[in-house]
Amino acid sequence: MRRILITLLALCICGAVFCKDFNEKKVVVNLAVISDTHVNGYNTVPAYKFRSALIQERDYAARFGGLDGIVVVGDLVDSPAWDARKYTEIDDWKRLYESVFDPKEMPLAYTVGNHDVWKEWTPNTYKEAKQFTRRFGPDYYRTEVGDPRMAEEFECRHNVIGGYHILALTPNGRDPVVYPEESIRWLDEQLKAITEAEPDKYVIVITHAMIYGTVYGSFLDDTYKKHPGYWSTKALTEVLAKYPQAVTFGGHLHFPLNDPRSIWQGDFTVMGTASTRYMAIDNGGYEDMAGYTVMKDKDEYSEGLLLQFDNKGNMRAVRMDFYNQTTIGEPWVMRHPSAEPRSKYSPASRKAANKAPVLSGIECKDLGPAKDGKHRIAVSWPAGEDDEFAHTYFLTIKRYGETVAVKKVLSDFYHEPRPSLMKKTWTRTLELAPGSYEFSLRAIDSWDAESNTVSASLSF
Repeated sequence: MRRILITLLALCICGAVFCKDFNEKKVVVNLAVISDTHVNGYNTVPAYKFRSALIQERDYAARFGGLDGIVVVGDLVDSPAWDARKYTEIDDWKRLYESVFDPKEMPLAYTVGNHDVWKEWTPNTYKEAKQFTRRFGPDYYRTEVGDPRMAEEFECRHNVIGGYHILALTPNGRDPVVYPEESIRWLDEQLKAITEAEPDKYVIVITHAMIYGTVYGSFLDDTYKKHPGYWSTKALTEVLAKYPQAVTFGGHLHFPLNDPRSIWQGDFTVMGTASTRYMAIDNGGYEDMAGYTVMKDKDEYSEGLLLQFDNKGNMRAVRMDFYNQTTIGEPWVMRHPSAEPRSKYSPASRKAANKAPVLSGIECKDLGPAKDGKHRIAVSWPAGEDDEFAHTYFLTIKRYGETVAVKKVLSDFYHEPRPSLMKKTWTRTLELAPGSYEFSLRAIDSWDAESNTVSASLSF
């Protein structure tokens, strides 16, 4: 019942306020945009999540005339480079797709991710990527246009679905992520020809690696240096910057679409696509982490987008929460390229309009003895008030005036489709040696605006 009410509320809000620049009664194209399905068998959790995402996209789009195509931004399958199961996983992916759609009737556009090839991105990537072409068969490529040599030798694909162009590029190297000169030149030539012929229509560009320095997650290479230059690419920025009609989608990062930074607008537009399988997050040293960039509850998650165009060329992206079977926040709406102000979703304009979170207090309580002479201390605080939400809480613990720990607590924004459903109260239970303590708390939001500081003291 809770999920049904959330969905109905979202539809009422969208129709009443947020869609004034988009005519949802005259939608001409609906595209499901998903990424990182990581299928690892036919009867597995990732397979269930993938199939569920397809069904939910289909059913939601039916309200606006039905789906016209599926766009997958890489990592269709999961097996590592050395695992021979990759072939069967491609077959399983195809079976799952066809359990929902007939490829003759539902076009597919995709790009190849690092999990989809045997040695991640190398000069051999294009030979390896042909396994998808062979196993999918010709019915999956009915909407492709252009020089077939590019798809065979350079893995550049050009689809036209519902009159909208989708350009897909696959890298041929990583650390940093790079592309052949032929691919970059092809992208420039395609964008030039398309935008000169149809200057008032958006053009979709997909590549698995995110465009560096744009949306949420695209700065991960700055802090997580396991593979420098592994998570994003700078190789396409110069070409994309020439075409304001370009709308780029990247995968690879699995970052949640709940964060407002998941859309970026500069000389071109970038949107995150999250993941249908599991969530990843900043390398921020947060509490409750299962790894450097994944939370312990990372699997309680599955997201994607429904990208829509109306009869005037206006664009809307509905953020889909497949795990909770609803939508996320407000749709992103952009008027057609000639009418759209380029600053609508720019970080600068959004930071300027942002308000810092406000904290109302903090409490601490001695819960009694623990092991080794320590005490269990509960530190609690009401959730910060913000025009969007508090992203992170910083709990500083001082003993006799000396800092002994700083706990970084990531809020639950990624877990709930609306800020109103987020936790109202937070509690951290600590084990501390006897002494005189001060607990201070501050918060930041997604735009790094910092709250006031609240504090409390306890001696035991």
